[in-house]
Amino acid sequence: MRIDLPTPLCAAGALSSLLGCKGTDPSTLCFSGIATDSREVQRGDLFVALRGMHCNGVAFAGEAAQKGAVAMLCDTGAAPRLEKLPLLEVLSVEGALLRAAAAWRRQLRGKFIAVSGSTGKTTVKELLAAVLSMAGSVEKSAGNFNSTLGMPLSLLAMHGSEYHVLEIGINHRGEMAPLSRALSPRLAVLTGVGSAHIGLFGSRQALLAEKMQLASGLTADGHLLLPEGLAHSAKDTTRVLTFGMRATADFCVTGIQHGKTGVVADIAGCGRTLGGLSWHMPGTVGLSCLSLGGAVGLYFGLDGEAIRQGLRQAQSKVPRMKRRIIDGRYVIDDTYNASPEAMIAALEALCYLGEGAPRAAVLGDMGELGGFSASLHREVGAAAAGAGLSHLFLYGRYAGELCEGALFGGLSPRRVHCFAVGEEKGLAAAILETMPRGAYILCKASREMRLERVISQMERIR
Repeated sequence: MRIDLPTPLCAAGALSSLLGCKGTDPSTLCFSGIATDSREVQRGDLFVALRGMHCNGVAFAGEAAQKGAVAMLCDTGAAPRLEKLPLLEVLSVEGALLRAAAAWRRQLRGKFIAVSGSTGKTTVKELLAAVLSMAGSVEKSAGNFNSTLGMPLSLLAMHGSEYHVLEIGINHRGEMAPLSRALSPRLAVLTGVGSAHIGLFGSRQALLAEKMQLASGLTADGHLLLPEGLAHSAKDTTRVLTFGMRATADFCVTGIQHGKTGVVADIAGCGRTLGGLSWHMPGTVGLSCLSLGGAVGLYFGLDGEAIRQGLRQAQSKVPRMKRRIIDGRYVIDDTYNASPEAMIAALEALCYLGEGAPRAAVLGDMGELGGFSASLHREVGAAAAGAGLSHLFLYGRYAGELCEGALFGGLSPRRVHCFAVGEEKGLAAAILETMPRGAYILCKASREMRLERVISQMERIR
């Protein structure tokens, strides 16, 4: 990861002071950016040497120096003194970056919006940034910089705008509260809590409890916005706002119509009603995006036309469900990431998009499910069996469990095809040979599976 620093943090000693560094006279050092990967270092950067599972970043100090790094930030005692690259030492690199980010946040004005949840964080971040840009200047976290390292770096890259939209992603207990407190959001948006990363938490209850810590850093006038079904889990319900289809929701969605071109609905909240809002993707995924875009727009007082325009603008920027045409077949590229809930929602969207046409799904492994992996893959397989598919293509270590679930759900064995990692070319060929032109084909798996390679193979073969 790499960020450019805002001008005030480029001044001599500014960043070093926030980091609480010890070492070679940090008050004299100026930085233009921060890089955690030596391959991304640019002249004038602070190189952050992280301790990884398999290597230590200090081993790449020489490469960073050659590329123009001004100094290296590392844990105390982690590296020997270097002649060409001054050392800045802290007890914990990640802890120092988080403290620096929190200190920089206190110097910034504008409204901060935190986005978290088991699915859809990056999509919702892009969506909200587009909607809020209709009302003022907006900064957002880059890509999916949302981890205990990525979120602080995103915050340190902020210059100061009217709105700031940042993702928060967690993998372990105890991570959410420090990140939320550093960000101190006016509005915290929880897209939902499902099974993503459940293997690292041990239970759904533990995962839910950690996610609800998103509210711990709210400003005095701030609110937590979440699906209506999760409201009972909040400790302070007076600061909770809900969205959903029940009349009791603070942002109530009605008049819902799904179709091949997306979803259209009305939303009421904050004493106003907006009719005919639309999102280009049907099903649960699209309805959630439409609901959150409308709710956040109403919360911050945007008028109806601004919200509609923001929703239209956002549709070209979201990473989910990209549509591509390969030799007359409509491929829905959702290889960005996956969880059980996201898989099922994507299958639902495929039903609408491919209504009346042959449909297939190419599903790969979902990561970080731990001891729940086998059962959750079987659940997704069963859901695929009920999606009206002509064929189901399965890929990866858990292809067998997905297949078992699909067969249990009633899908004919002749319609299920399993492939192992390394068989991307064969999988791509099978898809093209089996599915006719005009078919709709969903491709979805966790990021680590790199399922986009199968789509690339399909493009080569055609």
